[in-house]
Amino acid sequence: MATDFDLVVVGAGAAGLLAAVASRRLGDRVLVVEADAVAGGSTALTDGRLWLPANHLAAKLAADSTDDADAYLEALLGPVTPESSAERRSAYTRTAGKLARWLTSSNVPLAVVRSVPDHQPDLAGGKAQGRVLATQSLDRRVLGEWAERLRSDGDGGGGLRRLLPGRRPTQTPGEALAGHLLHRATANGVEVWLDSPVVDLIAGEDGVGGVVVRREGTDTPVTASRVVLASGGFEQNQELREEYLPLPTDAEWSTSTAPNAGDLLGLAIAHGAATAGLDEAWWTPVMLADGRAWSLDEARGKPHCLIVDAAGDRFFDESLPANTAGRALYERSRGMRAVPSFLVLDNRHRQSVPLGPWPAGTTPKKALEAGEIVRAHTLNDLAQALGVDRAGLLGSVVRFNGFAGKGKDLDFSRGESAWSAASGEHAGRRNASLGKVDKQPFWAVKVYPGDSGTKGGLLIDARSRVLRADGTALPGLYACGGAAASLFKGASPGPGAALGAALVEAFLAATDRPADG
Repeated sequence: MATDFDLVVVGAGAAGLLAAVASRRLGDRVLVVEADAVAGGSTALTDGRLWLPANHLAAKLAADSTDDADAYLEALLGPVTPESSAERRSAYTRTAGKLARWLTSSNVPLAVVRSVPDHQPDLAGGKAQGRVLATQSLDRRVLGEWAERLRSDGDGGGGLRRLLPGRRPTQTPGEALAGHLLHRATANGVEVWLDSPVVDLIAGEDGVGGVVVRREGTDTPVTASRVVLASGGFEQNQELREEYLPLPTDAEWSTSTAPNAGDLLGLAIAHGAATAGLDEAWWTPVMLADGRAWSLDEARGKPHCLIVDAAGDRFFDESLPANTAGRALYERSRGMRAVPSFLVLDNRHRQSVPLGPWPAGTTPKKALEAGEIVRAHTLNDLAQALGVDRAGLLGSVVRFNGFAGKGKDLDFSRGESAWSAASGEHAGRRNASLGKVDKQPFWAVKVYPGDSGTKGGLLIDARSRVLRADGTALPGLYACGGAAASLFKGASPGPGAALGAALVEAFLAATDRPADG
């Protein structure tokens, strides 16, 4: 027998849980279904940053407004596209501040991450700080029996977590955000089914009328007036990656920890949903170690390092924002072998900056033996060990060191933008991102065009309704986050843009009513 709800949310990550809480507060009967054994999605293992312009928390730090945010997105994104329509952009800028206030009024303790700028703060409407928020720590004991069902670093990849003395606080802002939302969902009567994948969508009146959930080995039909897909993208599906994303590509290059295989994407397409942007991802340069991908965002912006291709040549500003830097690897690879490229650093960098899983100054012997990182006493030996052109590498380092000595990168202007300056080191430097690579031993890791999730998906409108190819809404079906095509086509406005957009879209979906037209 079918079970009836007003709203079924597919996915118990932060976006799905927010949609559930917002809908429940409007009096809806809400069910959240999650294929994994734990809630929190990939957000729970991240820094949980939210790019929310015109929020009330930044008022004392920097003046901001929806008009400024509109101007920034117009300058950043350029002409409108089906997935990045004028209506979606406007809905985002006008809902972001409202969402920030809604979260804080819901006792989710948000705070501004100070001194973190937009990715391109020099554009019209850009800001040097104030738009990036994060959630403060949560004592997991408030979750009661659900505490062991919230994903955390202690899960080792996704199992139930046993609370240990001294480890009750959440470990990341992302975990705290997911924990707060899980607490509010379960405390307010939202039903949450874990280990319950959706295996089909139920055809409703000219659209979608529910889902079929495989729970405890039984396929259970669940009818609902509305279904919100907060089920993530397809970054773990190698077949879909090779079909849609630039090549080469590998699921191992993704920093996403959620088992997102794009199953719901195919189900929605079968019901008439349109897609967009499937060739895009939230790119970020990564290295591989301990069997997983690690973002290089912190390491590559600091002094005493550079990135080269197989010819030993630099080809971009290493301190660029993640999405732009990841795209640069693919653009370079069109004419030169640049996948993988190589992050080369000297011993000052290795002693002072964390790298992948390794704290500053600590490089396990097993990592060297496995070739996850290479160490050499001379640049000549390093080039030989990496298989990089020796003359190219030596020439690049000599030229780079000359720029570092003068404090000005004449090739790629590294350290000159407000973003680049913020990611460097400021102690007595003319250029916060430049420093000579000349202290032995030298180190290097392979650099791949990784991602934190795919960016394309179901085409949605300004109310998060899934659209058909003819532009009409598919009744009953909504999407947000990785399940939806991002409105930030080809760019990223700031740190936390993916999560910020996912929550805004979830909020719009939860508060929309079919009777609104």
